[in-house]
Amino acid sequence: MNKKANIVRVYLPPDANSLLYVADKCLRSRDRINVIVAGKQPAPQWLDIDAAIKHCSAGIGIWEWASNDRESEPDVVMACAGDVPTIETLAAVELLYTHAPELRVRVINVVDLMTLQPREEHPDGFLDKDFDALFTTDKPIVFAFQATLGSSIVWLTGAPTTRIYTCVATRKKVQLPRHLIWP
Repeated sequence: MNKKANIVRVYLPPDANSLLYVADKCLRSRDRINVIVAGKQPAPQWLDIDAAIKHCSAGIGIWEWASNDRESEPDVVMACAGDVPTIETLAAVELLYTHAPELRVRVINVVDLMTLQPREEHPDGFLDKDFDALFTTDKPIVFAFQATLGSSIVWLTGAPTTRIYTCVATRKKVQLPRHLIWP
């Protein structure tokens, strides 16, 4: 994003209820550049309206109903932003539960892309400790994002943890650089 942080917001709602909340929030805002990335095709409804409001208000969150790491550290964090990446991530998580049931998986959905920025760079950004509480400090992260690979790497470079993320870009056919492919 090449605009001033205090005026730009980028939203990737995972379902229709989230889209309704985000659209209402954007239409009510003033002096902002709001970008909403949403599909046109019918898609699953993950959150009821109350859950969507709570989730979108936070901008990011652990989807407890899709995670199995309750009261423990996950072995892997599966994160996603956008409607199609959410479908793909939840399908991947289902495969993990089927083929590696002992694996503890945390599912994180990002609605407000700016929450991934450090707080010093964007008012909606997370403090390092809050980021680490969600993503952990030492577990692998697979992040599915509805954009080009380059832009998803840019979003994650400000993250407080320095480990390598596996990014899956869904807008174009992208060959991941060798250093980003999971070993």
